[in-house]
Formats: sequence, structure tokens, C-alpha cells
Amino acid sequence: MEVLLLCAGSGRKSWEGESSKRPLRTKGKRQAQKVGAWMGKRGLAPDFVFAAPCERALVSAQKALKAGGWTSRNIEVSRAVGDGRLPRLQGNGLSMLVAQVSSVRQLISGLQLDMEPGLAPGVLLRLCLTEGVWRVLSRIDPRDLPELFPFPGPDGPERRERPSYYYTQSAVVPYRRTRDGVQILIVGSSSGRHWVVPKGIVEPGLDPGASAVIEAREEAGVVGNVDDVPIGTYHYEKWGAQCHVVVYALEVETLIPDADWEENHRQRQWVGPEEAANRMVQSAIGSLIRGFAIEISTGL
Repeated sequence: MEVLLLCAGSGRKSWEGESSKRPLRTKGKRQAQKVGAWMGKRGLAPDFVFAAPCERALVSAQKALKAGGWTSRNIEVSRAVGDGRLPRLQGNGLSMLVAQVSSVRQLISGLQLDMEPGLAPGVLLRLCLTEGVWRVLSRIDPRDLPELFPFPGPDGPERRERPSYYYTQSAVVPYRRTRDGVQILIVGSSSGRHWVVPKGIVEPGLDPGASAVIEAREEAGVVGNVDDVPIGTYHYEKWGAQCHVVVYALEVETLIPDADWEENHRQRQWVGPEEAANRMVQSAIGSLIRGFAIEISTGL
């Protein structure tokens, strides 16, 4: 039996709220991503993932898994791990446990390891249980790992500033049919400085269409079904390389009330296709909106 123990990074020092909700710092996210890329290169895909019930542990687990090229949607929140105890491990599958350093230290104190590993935020331990004795197979310190990430996969020859999945994205154009023609729902950017349509990174384990549906719900507060065929693609520069964006249309079925909308700090507005296209910062998205509007209008 093998187990991976990941020490979650530190939270923001200025945080004054509940400790379990303290956000993971950017440095901690980067540490988890580097360790995840190391796991991906070695094919160490966990069969089971348990995270302590705190924001830092959960985000660390998510960042590591996605950087390794795996879905982060099967993480089990475990109070046992948070308390420094082993959860109920299943069979001979590879389990990954993620918790704060103090919880990991308490957990390994009861395992009678064959060596004393140095623990610090971001450190990953790979343990093996043989003949009733837990042994340390590897101790991975993110400070010893490359700063850049392989692309397009774990053994890719290229190196980029972010994990490879960052560069595959999807966008969605929410629309509705009215007596006056097609209308497009545009939303304010996260900074509030300009208008956009929902767009985001495609998470490992999802296809671009499924990711577009999630972005529409989170960023625009709308529910509907994306068309099977995308309306187009485009590229733009970010994180030192080109991001590839697949664009879908989504006919809005439900407008989520502001009180239930996850990102209700954004503005949203229904406008005509030409106005929507003109308000886009990226001209490529504007061109796709115009083309889509012409196509859909001829079918009304």
C-alpha cells in the first residue's frame, strides 16, 4: 500500500476570519502545482484523495491534481485527516492525504516511519506500507522542482509559466430569442473595467463544452444547454504563450436570481449582437458573436 502526504501551504497572514477558511496564498498554490506536475510525470494518479476540512488543504489538493492532469472533482473532505489520523484506506489503491503541516506531523507520528522526514508547507511524502512498517519512498520539496511546467503533457518538451491545462480554455455566448431578434448577455469583467462573455480554463476531466456550461452559470448566472458544435475558436497571448479558446453558444433557459448567483458582484446586461461585439475587449470574440448572430437570425 502506498500513500501520498501533501503538506498544505500557508494561508494569508492578514486573515482575521475563521482559521479553517483562511485562503491559500499564491505561493502555496504554486507549491502544490509544482508537486502535482512531479506526480503527473511519474504517473502517480491517486485513486482516492482525502483533504482536511479547511480551505488551504482543499485548494492544495485541487491545484496538485489539476497540475498532474487529473480531475479535482472527487476529493473527499476528511475530518480524520484534519485531526491527524489516517482515514479508512481502501484496498491497495494509491491514496493522497492533504492537510496542514501540524496535522501531517501528528499523522506520521503514529506511523513509526523508518526515518524522520522534514516537513514544511508544500512538501510531499510518498510512503509505502511493507510488512507492517511504513517507509518513506520519496520526500519532494517544491523548492527543488523546476519553476516552469511541461507542455503539452507531463513529458512535454516545452516549458511554460503555468500548468499545461491553463492554455486550453472555453468561452460561451449566452443568448435568447425575442420578438425584436437575438439578444446577447454580456457580463462585467472581474475587475469591472470592461464587458466580456463567460470564459475560463478547461479543467482536466471536462471537455470544453461542459466547461462552458459551468462558466455560464458561475460568471453570468445563467443555465442552458450549449450547442454541440462550437461557433469558432481563437487564440490570445497570456502566461508567456498562446491560449486556445473554443467558443460555444448557449440558449439561456434560466436566469439565476442575484441572491443565488455565485459571482453576483459582476454586472450583466442584455444587448443586441452588434453592441455586444463592439463591447468585447478581444476583437476575435466580437467577430464570432457577429457571425453567430447572422447564422441564428436566418434560422428564426
